[in-house]
Amino acid sequence: MATRKTTAKKKAPAKDNGSAYEKLVGRYAEAVELLRKERFEEAKAVLEELLGRSADEPELADRARTWIRACERKLAPAPAEPQTLDEQYLLGVKAANDGRLDEALVLFDAALRSAPGDAATLYARASVRALQGNSESAVADLRQAIAIEPKLRFQAGNDPDFEHIRDDAAFIDFIEPTTTGA
Repeated sequence: MATRKTTAKKKAPAKDNGSAYEKLVGRYAEAVELLRKERFEEAKAVLEELLGRSADEPELADRARTWIRACERKLAPAPAEPQTLDEQYLLGVKAANDGRLDEALVLFDAALRSAPGDAATLYARASVRALQGNSESAVADLRQAIAIEPKLRFQAGNDPDFEHIRDDAAFIDFIEPTTTGA
């Protein structure tokens, strides 16, 4: 009987993927630490280098791209101060909607310096003052706004922004005036 000669296939040497991956993760950790320290330019450079070396690690590459975009936003020049009435008004409305009421007032005040008789801005400032519970100032702004644009009286009467002052006598007397002798 003839013995059959078997040939064993040679295995290719195993790649040391573990240590390469560990190095990538280590660089990622360095980048995160730089981000924590608000050293965005340095973090971005490390993340871009990491992105170039992480083709075989899509999750790591995706995280690096996300943090690179965050660095780019932080490094971008600050937006210019709003100049026009519309810019100030829209940013004021956004600030108010985000709950940044003091910032909204600053923007509405600036808008009213350039256009003192703007009914929409007076109304918006009144709503912010009402949200802050400042009934007297809110009603004063509403008086001016409604004198310019009478249909705002109905809007104010139904606007949830005025809930905080809805039971205040000055608000009631102005929004729902009663005739004498009735």
